[in-house]
Amino acid sequence: MTSRIERSVPFDELPEFLSPEEFRAYVGISRTTIYDLLRRDAIPPVKFGRCIRIPKWALQSKTTGGVK
Repeated sequence: MTSRIERSVPFDELPEFLSPEEFRAYVGISRTTIYDLLRRDAIPPVKFGRCIRIPKWALQSKTTGGVK
């Protein structure tokens, strides 16, 4: 069962790793934008096999201006 990540979820309650879809829903950006940021390494991706995940700390640096 996949939990639904929304903007109203407190930061402390987020999982340690988010999928690109969860990340974009939380930040409020488009699917194209999230994958563009991942491709440019503006958001550090972590790969588990073929799955791409984004660490929770990247979200914190994203919201405080840490994206390149």
